[in-house]
Amino acid sequence: MRTVVIGAGPAGLTCVRQALAAGLDVRCHEKRADLGGIWNPAGGGAYPGVRMQSSRMSMPFSDHPPGFAAAFPTQQEVQEYLRSYAARFGLLDAVSFGSEVVRVAKAGSSWQVTSRTADGREHTEAADSVLVANGELWQPRRPRDLPPPGAPVRVLTAPEYLGPAAFAGQRVLVVGGGVSGADIAADLGPAALRVDWSVRRHQLFLPRLAGGAYNDALFSYAGRVAVEDVPYPVYLDWLAELLPEYMAMYRSTGLLPEAGFHGAVHVNDRIVARVHAGDVHPVPAFSRFAEDGSVEFADGSRRTYDAVVLCLGYEMPDYGFLEGLRREDLYEHHFWRHDPSLAVVNTPVDTEAFGTACPYFEAVAGWVVAVATGKATLPDAAARADWCERHMGALHERRYLDCWLETVRLGLLSGSLPDPAVDFAAYWTVVSSQVAPGNLGPGRATPIPAVLDDRLDLAGVRHRILAALPPHTRERLLAEAVIGPEDLAAAAAVPAGRELAPWLPYRQREHGPEGAGA
Repeated sequence: MRTVVIGAGPAGLTCVRQALAAGLDVRCHEKRADLGGIWNPAGGGAYPGVRMQSSRMSMPFSDHPPGFAAAFPTQQEVQEYLRSYAARFGLLDAVSFGSEVVRVAKAGSSWQVTSRTADGREHTEAADSVLVANGELWQPRRPRDLPPPGAPVRVLTAPEYLGPAAFAGQRVLVVGGGVSGADIAADLGPAALRVDWSVRRHQLFLPRLAGGAYNDALFSYAGRVAVEDVPYPVYLDWLAELLPEYMAMYRSTGLLPEAGFHGAVHVNDRIVARVHAGDVHPVPAFSRFAEDGSVEFADGSRRTYDAVVLCLGYEMPDYGFLEGLRREDLYEHHFWRHDPSLAVVNTPVDTEAFGTACPYFEAVAGWVVAVATGKATLPDAAARADWCERHMGALHERRYLDCWLETVRLGLLSGSLPDPAVDFAAYWTVVSSQVAPGNLGPGRATPIPAVLDDRLDLAGVRHRILAALPPHTRERLLAEAVIGPEDLAAAAAVPAGRELAPWLPYRQREHGPEGAGA
């Protein structure tokens, strides 16, 4: 089988790695001169100074430990890591750099993929499958109405921010309460004359280290679900035990969301301290630019700035080169429902994702390659169409995506993780441990307790998962001494509706529980 991969960032590289390992003939097209995607410093996809939010414990691929010493790597360190991954597994021979795919169309039984080099030459090749991994963080959102030419304000987006030096002595507004907005506002705080930070709604920000531990080491996969049963104020009390000074500062700023969502955490080490110290000033939500270049806020007030940095997220990826594709026709957000030999290995476009690191892309690519090679199957065309009808009609409504839990779900779908109905002990070892990628490889799981799991009812989660298995499966697990009589009895006593599917459904919206894939 001939497979074309589009993009040589983390997602594209693991697609190449897994397709080659499956015996496929692979060609990868990367329009830039180097690999890395947004982690390529020369690519323009991220602002200088950006650091990975996932720790060195959780960010790498399952079969390639990091070579860097940093707890949370920089853009350059991530790119060097990706280079070492590509070199170790011989991926670069399959990559054509400076080659942009401009058209993909189905012709008969094959895909016709047309690519263009920097000098304008075009080449068309046939492929049996196409894996699109071109990333989604490339086109920043902008307000519809920008200041007119000649207005005395400089407006730029997050990828155009090159550091604080250019803003010395200036009044700056940073718009956006997400990670990029917090990063840039905190970076500017000590350098600019004044930094205002426009926040529409309060988010839960935590530093990378919590009580001496990586904040992504606080809960296991199962613990990430179990913590949803903990009242949010209790959860905040736990954080206050781990981070007493930080949480005291946080409360004093008035930015701490008192009613919140345990899983949806933004990672930033400096913004709370900057606001507490008066280096950054929270202001109302941005409304619009006035004709004179000043900014109007949602409360009706108006202020004048020398510069405005827009951190409003990103537009949906441009899939215009994929002839006939509508985003609404992506089954499970990844497979073109009309022909699943075309798949998109990007983060779903309707999400605010947490934990989007190498293991997540590895899991998506693993499922896509398993389907391409016949090792995994999808529902029939009618079922795929029904799923898209039910789930892809409101892509503008953002939902929370826990990429760590998605890694479990996708691993079960592709068959790369132990099936709990066949090997429950190995499955439970994986999901009750920290989010360590090395545990995701076949037969390699080692128990790694998470920092706060001992405060959670993990036994209850275990029994809820057992309750979701057929009774005859539970009886077999008992006969094989994988579970004990007390487990069998506890699983049978789980109330109807409290069963927990092995792929660990989690809440995806703040106003109520929804399963992954919802």
